Amino acid sequence: MPIAASVAGSRLAVGELRVRYLLLEAGGYSIIDRSNHVVDGGRYLVNEELSPATMDIVGGSGPHAGRTMRAIYELRGDELTVCYDLEGGERPANLQPQQDRLLLRITYSRAAILFSQLS
Repeated sequence: MPIAASVAGSRLAVGELRVRYLLLEAGGYSIIDRSNHVVDGGRYLVNEELSPATMDIVGGSGPHAGRTMRAIYELRGDELTVCYDLEGGERPANLQPQQDRLLLRITYSRAAILFSQLS
């Protein structure tokens, strides 16, 4: 579940995000909106040996279908922070906000959800 978000260094209200849940499983991702519909999905590839760790998000359906977003991420305990360029530019160098670049940074907290909650 998203717990914090910013774009271009400005905070976004988590309630304004379309994502209610981000499901990551076996190299695939799904974004579930507040109506419990899958609105985006695809696969992801990570390289945790780099610093910062990288994630390539490959859209398979939804608004990002056919696009690859080059992101960085940080995983600390049950919190995952992902940062990528909304314009599809270069991979961000770090997780620090940049006012001159449309970097979207979202921090998620691991949540135990029941699939019955998604129907």
